[in-house]
Amino acid sequence: MFSLIGDISHTVLYDPVWTLFPGSRGGFEVLLSLGFIVFTLILLRIDRRTAWPVLVVYIFAVLYFTMLSRTPGAERKALTIPFQTIRNAVDWRNGWFMVVNRMNLFELMANVLLFMPLGCLLPTLFRFARHWFVAVPLGFLGSLAIEVTQYYTRLGCFDVDDLIANTLGAAAGFLVFLLVLKRSVK
Repeated sequence: MFSLIGDISHTVLYDPVWTLFPGSRGGFEVLLSLGFIVFTLILLRIDRRTAWPVLVVYIFAVLYFTMLSRTPGAERKALTIPFQTIRNAVDWRNGWFMVVNRMNLFELMANVLLFMPLGCLLPTLFRFARHWFVAVPLGFLGSLAIEVTQYYTRLGCFDVDDLIANTLGAAAGFLVFLLVLKRSVK
């Protein structure tokens, strides 16, 4: 979703087009995503009927961040090496993980957070999605649809790390559903 194109030496080939505020370098978007998740949980705990409007807003927000706010690139790009974003973001030094590229770390966190609401909303709205083996693959398929669309429209690149992070986000959202919302949903 929020992909940067870079090589192993961490050279960024273009500025991220997903930042709401130029110069924020991604931190604000992570906070905004966390705020949306908390707001969603509060609304769903108060009244389950808010799930459909929240889903509509969520879909438009995801489409905006992943496609509508972008301009097409010159060529199609596909990043198919798994965990490259993590390798570019952290390094193992002296027995500790050290952050070596904050932008890649923010990108990874934003991708996880982007799909957490989906992991909460699907089982809230649909009884068949109240099992992890349904909700998590639906999150994967949603992410795959976005990645393939970005690739073919040149509005981003196909990034396998985005698929992994978004699927983890859907799984984390489903876990939040189980821990916070399941008792209030009948």
